[in-house]
Amino acid sequence: MYTVVNVNISDNQKQKVKNALAAGTQLSLRLSHEDLVGNDVIAVTQSQLNRLKKAHEAGKGVTIKMSKSQVAHNMKVQGGFLPLLARLASQAFRFLPAPFYQLWLLVHYQVLPVPECKNS
Repeated sequence: MYTVVNVNISDNQKQKVKNALAAGTQLSLRLSHEDLVGNDVIAVTQSQLNRLKKAHEAGKGVTIKMSKSQVAHNMKVQGGFLPLLARLASQAFRFLPAPFYQLWLLVHYQVLPVPECKNS
């Protein structure tokens, strides 16, 4: 079970998350005390939430370790920044030859693009 929290994630950390998504690996996010409140939405476990609260109360930062499955779950969080990163990555895949792009869409979204109508 995950709880949604608002934190501040730097651009460098967003790139780190993007790389972890692409590689299908776990990752660690270091959040300073100032980063414990922000506009970026992430889903954390109860244990991580307790550590966030404790760090905030103590005026300290904390490192959140996200498993592969937690990173994947964050892709589904409404309002989270991870779905945005996935959309940005998908735009890069549009430059691949059509069969590879269609395969990528099928694997990640279980959809295929609608063929374009060409007027003759």
